[in-house]
Amino acid sequence: MANFRAHLYGAAAVSSIASLGAYSLGWAGPQQTQWLFLLGVTGGLLPDIDSDNSTPVRGFFTLLGVILAFWMSFSFVGRVPVLALMPIWALVFFTVRFGIYEIFARFTVHRGIWHSWLAVAFAGLASANIAYHLARWSAWDSWLAGFFVALGYFAHLCLDEIASVDLLDKSLRRSFGTALKPFSLDYPWASLSMLVGAIALTVVAPTIDPVLAAGKYYGFSINALQVQVLDESGWRALWGLLN
Repeated sequence: MANFRAHLYGAAAVSSIASLGAYSLGWAGPQQTQWLFLLGVTGGLLPDIDSDNSTPVRGFFTLLGVILAFWMSFSFVGRVPVLALMPIWALVFFTVRFGIYEIFARFTVHRGIWHSWLAVAFAGLASANIAYHLARWSAWDSWLAGFFVALGYFAHLCLDEIASVDLLDKSLRRSFGTALKPFSLDYPWASLSMLVGAIALTVVAPTIDPVLAAGKYYGFSINALQVQVLDESGWRALWGLLN
């Protein structure tokens, strides 16, 4: 598989091109473009969260612990003495960084469900929901955030598959096919749980009206696409056989 540096550089390259494209199309302002680039790079490192000893997973849980610790501490401001905020911060941080991290490491397997198309969708939907419900971004900006995380995530999986091909020996390594898979058949309950989570995130996701409006502006219409697909002779023939 590709190493951490390859994933970092690959995600940075893909995210820079995509973010500059979003800026040139007027989809994002200068500050938003920077955020989208960072989200794309973050998405490019997320798949290795299931690797117990990887740099991304340790950094992720450290950052998550810091964010949740500050968020929880600030929620108690004015309700408890100032000195009591420090133990609250420490308790939340160490619980996340070491407690939740150990539980997560115990129940996840590298190249399992987190290396799949389903995980790409889950990460994108989760990012869109976090941006919309917690960061209070607009629906359009939230979907952009979700797209960039999913884009970086997908780039990571593609790099893993490319690294599984030995061009010199013209052979495939054992890891080939373990990254770009729809879901994990080896861990059906994990796949089912992630699918349920993705459905739940879809239900509470921000409205897609801005996305549909943008598509309509550029000449894309879901209804027109359905008509075009159904008008294809091959699909008509298949439909006739099925009926």
